[in-house]
Amino acid sequence: MSYGGSWLPSSKIFRDESKLQIDYVPRNLPHREEQIRRLRDYFRPFLMNPGSIFVRVILLGGVGTGKTAVARRFGEDIDGLRARGGAVIRFSYVNCHAHRTLFSIMQKMGRDLGLSIPRRGFSREELMHLLWNHLRSSNEYLVAAIDEADYLARTRDGEALYDLTRISEVVGDKLHRAGFIFIFRDLSFLVTLDRSIQSTLQHNIIKFHPYTASQLVDILWMRVEEGAVYESAVDDTVMEMIGELVGYDKGGPGDARLALELLYRAGKYAEEEGRDVILPEDVRKAYSDVVPIPRDVLANLRLGEKLLLLALTRLLQRKKFVSKVPMGLLELEYNEVCEEFGVKPRRHTTVWEYVRNLHRMGVISAEKSRRGQRGRTTLVGLSAVPLQTLERELIKMIKEDIRRGLS
Repeated sequence: MSYGGSWLPSSKIFRDESKLQIDYVPRNLPHREEQIRRLRDYFRPFLMNPGSIFVRVILLGGVGTGKTAVARRFGEDIDGLRARGGAVIRFSYVNCHAHRTLFSIMQKMGRDLGLSIPRRGFSREELMHLLWNHLRSSNEYLVAAIDEADYLARTRDGEALYDLTRISEVVGDKLHRAGFIFIFRDLSFLVTLDRSIQSTLQHNIIKFHPYTASQLVDILWMRVEEGAVYESAVDDTVMEMIGELVGYDKGGPGDARLALELLYRAGKYAEEEGRDVILPEDVRKAYSDVVPIPRDVLANLRLGEKLLLLALTRLLQRKKFVSKVPMGLLELEYNEVCEEFGVKPRRHTTVWEYVRNLHRMGVISAEKSRRGQRGRTTLVGLSAVPLQTLERELIKMIKEDIRRGLS
């Protein structure tokens, strides 16, 4: 059967709902013109005279403040650019929640350059040389955006960060064929890193502040202009309501991702009702449904991590008067969740690694129990998250992962 038939219902709300998704890169980025200008200024010498300078820029700000969008907009603008001497500028975007080791990061950059790299058989140093030799032989120069670099900084004393910030030295080349955009939520980890990395990363910082209510309204209307939602389906009341709920100046997080998700979910509620307009009540329902953990963070979790997180949400719902549970109890619940979904549970060392990864990402808290408590253990918790909503979201994602054969 063909799926292009007229029997497919057309939406009365959305023209193209993909333009409200996290991975969509908008043509216009309201209230981030200054950050884009500064990023271009930092990279101008590298783009005008490739290889002459090693550029490392940090984009710094909280969730949903436009860091990723600015980096990817800049990347799309320069990808394929012809520079002096016939050199070609290439762009690669890497999310460290999905690519958690230097080897995996180099693999992703290699794939973006068109290189076919096997999963095994190379050390990370060999992979760096392979990538560099490709750039040299094809007269290409790479700008790579390393997103969620906080995660990378919290693993193995920032070793991967050290190699990336010194890549020209590692491969032994005086010509700088790569420049980097590191995207961080905060820089508090810097004090734990090697002094040489600290000095490298403390320059060229572009800050991103949370959005105000009026700025978020501008962003939402810009997505309408770009074709996400029919203009007739929304009005100022709905847009301003979302701005009031999320705007930093109104007590909200100032998170544009959250504002866009509210518009998307509210539109879905209106669609389910068969209406052609979004009402304030749709926004209220959407707001009660929202999970504060960014959707792309949840999507990038491995199946085992999602199963463990589901176990934690269920435990905390049953134990209403506690905010943290012991590691041993969580592991028992994890085993039961695995059995429910027909997945073989992992051993203790792997489960502990799941906890460490989720803690590094800021998804959960994990801390040693206080002295004096019976039996020292790790206490694991979640804060500021509607547990029932998170549970529903995780179940959907887990079922999809299993259907796709992911592990």
